[in-house]
Amino acid sequence: MRRCWKQLYCVLFFSFLLGIHDGYIALWVHEDPEPIRVFPYSAASFPLVDQAALAQGIVIPDKAQLIRRLEDFLS
Repeated sequence: MRRCWKQLYCVLFFSFLLGIHDGYIALWVHEDPEPIRVFPYSAASFPLVDQAALAQGIVIPDKAQLIRRLEDFLS
């Protein structure tokens, strides 16, 4: 995943970042540069719109929204 300082700032300011790591959906928390979880779902299997959003990084401000987003992507 290509990450810029703005995304790192978002990770520091918000709680979660959903994106792509080594071609798979991944989750980052806080300022940690490594994902806390890499899901066994290839980003290439998602629609192009979702792939583009994940490539940019989807900032998720709280756990409830994280659960909803993960259900949307992984179900």
